[in-house]
Amino acid sequence: ENERRLLLAGEVVQEITIEAVTDEAVQEAYDAAFGSEEPATEYNASHILVETEEEAQAVQARLEDGEDFAEVAQEVSTDVGSGANGGDLGWFGAGMMVAPFEAAVMEMEVGEVSDLVETQFGYHVIMLNDTREQEPPALEDVRAEIEGTLRDGAIQSALDEMTEAAEIDMPEEGEIDPALGLRAFDVQLMGGIFLH
Repeated sequence: ENERRLLLAGEVVQEITIEAVTDEAVQEAYDAAFGSEEPATEYNASHILVETEEEAQAVQARLEDGEDFAEVAQEVSTDVGSGANGGDLGWFGAGMMVAPFEAAVMEMEVGEVSDLVETQFGYHVIMLNDTREQEPPALEDVRAEIEGTLRDGAIQSALDEMTEAAEIDMPEEGEIDPALGLRAFDVQLMGGIFLH
């Protein structure tokens, strides 16, 4: 009986998901999530971080004298991670850097070196390497995630409807003696679940 119930439940779940996860539903969910999204600008920048304003001014002087940005970063930057890579921070978008740093980068032209930028980490000299527009993901790249969300939502809605329509009798607290342990029915049910 438990196996029969499990099979029937599986068939119902499959019907629910087939009805919920259609190409039209996936497209509609994609459009709702990404349809109005404008391309976001991403920035690729390098920086040299030092502790004092005097050190930052010395860095600027070296760069103005023609020294290579990456070599100076490797030599003096206190940001060990990016310093080892010539100051390269990679690609980042809005909200990923501290506000003064981000504001400076957003006002720069590609190839430009910034004035001194002070943050809670110290003084930065920044070079903007490149910018790009990050388009929303293609439907096929997020299809599996959207289908999973639609499937989960449909199953939860069906469960909510069944629970609302059902008449459920719950035992009162203390009505079942916990010393009795699992009842035979519980054991059979668990056995059926483990078999499947």
